[in-house]
Amino acid sequence: MHAPVRIVIALAATLVLAVSLASVASAAPPPPSPVLVEQAVAAGSLDYSTGQLYIAYSMFAWDKLPVAYQSPTPFDGTLWLLNLREGLDAMAPGAAKLEVAGMIGTGPTDPGTSVCDVLAPAPNTSTLATPNYYIEYNAAEVNNGPDGVLIDYYAKSLESVWTTEVNRFGWAAPPTSLTNPAPQGKYLVKVQQLSPVLYGYVSNFGTGAGFVGDNPHTPWDDKDAYASCMGLNSDYNFFPGSPERALDATTAHEFNHSIQFGYGAIADDDGHDNEPDSVFVEGGATWMEDEAMDHSNDNYNYLWPRFDNDMGEYENSPYSYWITFRGLTERYGASVAGGGENIMQAFWEITSRNEASNLRAMDKALRTKGTTLADAYHAYAIAVKFNKRCGRGYSYPYCFEEGPQYVSGDGVQEGAGETQPHGAVTSVGGSYSGSAPDNYSLNWVTLPKASTTYTVRLENTSTGGLFRTTVACDTGKGLTLTALSPLAGPGSTAQATLRKTAGCVQLVAVVTNVAETAPNPDTSASRAYTISTL
Repeated sequence: MHAPVRIVIALAATLVLAVSLASVASAAPPPPSPVLVEQAVAAGSLDYSTGQLYIAYSMFAWDKLPVAYQSPTPFDGTLWLLNLREGLDAMAPGAAKLEVAGMIGTGPTDPGTSVCDVLAPAPNTSTLATPNYYIEYNAAEVNNGPDGVLIDYYAKSLESVWTTEVNRFGWAAPPTSLTNPAPQGKYLVKVQQLSPVLYGYVSNFGTGAGFVGDNPHTPWDDKDAYASCMGLNSDYNFFPGSPERALDATTAHEFNHSIQFGYGAIADDDGHDNEPDSVFVEGGATWMEDEAMDHSNDNYNYLWPRFDNDMGEYENSPYSYWITFRGLTERYGASVAGGGENIMQAFWEITSRNEASNLRAMDKALRTKGTTLADAYHAYAIAVKFNKRCGRGYSYPYCFEEGPQYVSGDGVQEGAGETQPHGAVTSVGGSYSGSAPDNYSLNWVTLPKASTTYTVRLENTSTGGLFRTTVACDTGKGLTLTALSPLAGPGSTAQATLRKTAGCVQLVAVVTNVAETAPNPDTSASRAYTISTL
């Protein structure tokens, strides 16, 4: 099995937590610092050990990071920190390895304040106990600058996400350390001077965290649950939107990682093959930002994902994939207990119980709502092409409550521009040939608008794949959908007749490859097709 939660080079080359994506024509922001470092390691300009050291610098010692790797693009640190910990054994013995171990809290010397080292506060460290958290912070560092966020707001934001994710939604609370819990068994949060572009992180190792095995907050034996702690930046002035919005998005996102560790779903220590890919780990946590802190909209900065890259072996930024999970779940209710959140909760619980993994776990979770992954993914593919607001003729599952804002922004966070087609047939009688990989990917092909009747045909020209195609006409008052039938398996065709499409504002063939080759595929073959108009 591949390493599912590691952000590997193929993914990292395109990992972008954007400061601003004003339009699809705007210049893309540079990759964040850890990605720049991994690219340099892949190119041979840095050795592995130096690369690991520089990634640690990008999180905890920004001033030591060479300027060439100091990207202005913000990033989340949870998986980078986990990778640093898991990569220590592969580092060459010497000063770099010792320094990394010290920064992340596993070295022979004082680990400082970068990980879960509760019960030994550093000088000038203040503490604040809330109903569910034990917060350590330096009062001189918090509220840095005229627009800074007070420590009371940190506490309010943290308690809000606990109330939403645990109390209202019913997700299992993260366990506490078996050997060295924070005072009163509360969850440890450290507000620190982190890299100016690091939102925060969750760590499952250190003196106040570590292996638990069975989370007492679940009725089953999780077997590989971990206690964790959270690190939050003491200064959110740099981040997109406003400092409060950035902090709220971070607490919602990182606390969801705490829950994931508590389900034993990220770090697999029981020999089970159930670890979710990073797209579920990070895309799911980013999805939770909308559920727990819907006003933040910080996740607009991640749009759009690579739509022609499949869910089963997604190789691009996992954060941007949140919109897919939004499309799979929103119709069942957003930010409400028992609604769409129940699907994602079921996914993690199924994974925790080792009943299924990745694609199969997501399918089982969707079946609790009476649908399937194939059906829900195809409906999402239609919705995310048009991004229409629900109401006035546009209805679920083919719309979003914030669809137009994803495109144009909300007045604080900027939008990402319209989703772009993969191909076009410009006149009746023409055709387009494209491809889409197995395991849930999509293509959009624009079709000619005509006052006459014509036939649309899709031919699967590959030896695999399963193409489902719907022609969607946006009338400006709603979507008219025409399904091609049957589904096109290897070497087969599907078709439908279109009538009087001249009145369509947009006419798009929505093509999804819903062939599932494995619950957690290592690779996904690209399958070719041709769309013809006759």
